[in-house]
Amino acid sequence: MLLNNKISLSFFIKNILRQALLIFLFANLIVLLKLYSPLVLVIPITIAVILGTCIALLLAFRTNQAYDRWWEARTAWGAIVNDSRSLIRQLQMFLTEEPDNESLLHSFVERQCAWCFVLGDTLRGQDITDRLHKFLPLSDQQRVNRSTNKPNAILLDHGLAIRRLYQNQQLTDFQMVQLSTTLNNLTDSMGRCERIKSTVFPRTYTFNMQVFIYLFATILPFCFDSIHYLLDVPLVTLLSSAFILIEKSAIQLQDPFENQPTDTPMTTIAQKIEADLKSMTAYPTSPAKQITQTYYSL
Repeated sequence: MLLNNKISLSFFIKNILRQALLIFLFANLIVLLKLYSPLVLVIPITIAVILGTCIALLLAFRTNQAYDRWWEARTAWGAIVNDSRSLIRQLQMFLTEEPDNESLLHSFVERQCAWCFVLGDTLRGQDITDRLHKFLPLSDQQRVNRSTNKPNAILLDHGLAIRRLYQNQQLTDFQMVQLSTTLNNLTDSMGRCERIKSTVFPRTYTFNMQVFIYLFATILPFCFDSIHYLLDVPLVTLLSSAFILIEKSAIQLQDPFENQPTDTPMTTIAQKIEADLKSMTAYPTSPAKQITQTYYSL
């Protein structure tokens, strides 16, 4: 997720450098032809204005839809934060203060931290071996690794552990229902993230938008007077690049789980959850707060 820190100029340039360079070269070619050939077509500026207005409206709609996907992902992870805290607080309230229950509560904390990190890494297509090794015992690691949906397997372990507590009469019927509801909420948030990840934004919309932008960049050099060479080429390049940059930004926002600077900051959120849960359950040491040195947080 982009932060309030100063954003590197290279973040913007690298996204549009190739397209901007092609437009710059094309604009130079057309202006030179207009200077030395009387046969070059001159297009009324009104055509470019109408096309540019249409592109601006379509880009506004596209950016809004992309932001909705990004915001839904962020909302889902906000719910994960709340439900993670609620799960551990409920267990603290429901379990009696016995020495054995402290280690039992810590096992839930470790498992919930593992789930948060594993869910984020799975959505990004990253390896989760180190996460499992850090939080789970070897037997649980092997069982999770055999599952096709590893975050769901960790939630299942939560559910089975709660069932054992209920069978041992450490939980009442009402407490069992409350904990099951919290697990269902976590499952719902996981499902929302998986739906966003697996639902592809319509490629035809991206293709059509790019066609309109490049058509605008093609028409625009024919609309200026050839005597203003020093003004024509920069204007064509800047105006076209602005449209391309907005369209690229929308593409990045529409996929919030791709390990990009515009991602939902799942790792940072998981670190915050780990710190909160360990603070709630009196761990001897809490993880150090991570300070971001760049202009984004993952």
